[in-house]
Amino acid sequence: MRSQIFSAITYLKLCLKECSIQANCVVILAATIAIFIIDLSLPLGVAAGVPFALVIFASLWVSGVQFTYLIATLGFILTIMGFFLSSHMVAPLNIVLFNRGITLLLIICSAYMVIKIKKANVDITTLMNQILIDPVTGYKNRQAFETELDTEILRSKRYNRSLSLAIIDIDLLKLFTDNYDYKNKNNSIKKVSQEIKTNIRITDFFYRIDINVFAIIFSETDLVEAKKVCEAIRKKTSSIIDKNAENKIMISIGIAMLEEADNKINLCKRAEDALFISKQNGGHQVSTLPAVANKEKAPVAAILSRSRYD
Repeated sequence: MRSQIFSAITYLKLCLKECSIQANCVVILAATIAIFIIDLSLPLGVAAGVPFALVIFASLWVSGVQFTYLIATLGFILTIMGFFLSSHMVAPLNIVLFNRGITLLLIICSAYMVIKIKKANVDITTLMNQILIDPVTGYKNRQAFETELDTEILRSKRYNRSLSLAIIDIDLLKLFTDNYDYKNKNNSIKKVSQEIKTNIRITDFFYRIDINVFAIIFSETDLVEAKKVCEAIRKKTSSIIDKNAENKIMISIGIAMLEEADNKINLCKRAEDALFISKQNGGHQVSTLPAVANKEKAPVAAILSRSRYD
């Protein structure tokens, strides 16, 4: 029931956002037509330049450059039409033509500036996304982890929902020799990360926070459920990497769940302590703080044991 409510709320937000964008388009188009009508009633018919430039800059409210092209083209056409349709030309023709030319130039310059601004915003967004992405695995890096963990902690406390954090250490020392090149090592790390990612929900957050260390933020998940998933990850990942070479890769995982008095530092410290317990006990195991007993159950895919929606 809760997942259905959340899906309905998400759909409503998307609809409202889309309606807001459409409303902006309608307002800008209406303003453009109104400027044209007013322009026809002016004695000289030359005062439309600045208003047309303003509506072009208003197109910044709408993403994408296509709408800006539309408004600029419409303003250009209406300015020329205004010259022929205006019946109140009391100034000499050369002055009217000069002013119309200035208006057209202003429209072109405004459109050029707005399009440049929009393209620059896209480039900046792309660059920011690249900064937050690990180049080897293609998943988010530690910087993204630090930022999004703060957000998820606030969200979890606000709505009184469970949040678990898993830190995964991939021990590749047994997999590589001194002569093993970095390219093959990176390929193996990428393969491990992809396998981990396939075993978690879309709504869980996955990061590479160090060379051989990954983190998962389990939203809407308590300690018991998080451990079930991590146990499945450990078993499945280690068996898929090399089926003919047993124990060449060891995966140690530490898990902690957010408590009422926790902040990011406390939660990460407890997950790291749980990871240390796993490694201290020989590695290739999952530990939690506080400890959670393993319960044998019929094998069920971990990704199916929890809802894919918040």
